[in-house]
Amino acid sequence: MSVDLSEIEEAEVELEEWLVEQAENGIPEIVLIRLLRDYADDVERLGYVPRMWGELDR
Repeated sequence: MSVDLSEIEEAEVELEEWLVEQAENGIPEIVLIRLLRDYADDVERLGYVPRMWGELDR
């Protein structure tokens, strides 16, 4: 499956906006970093992005 470069750029912008919003709302950057790392580890382990995160073994 090929991904259009504009889709990647759009997702990147949306993620950046979400991260900024969280930081502006007082979520410490270290918490955001930990969340991103944990989710990245899950995706790497599984090989895909689960559609229902709550059912993962954490």
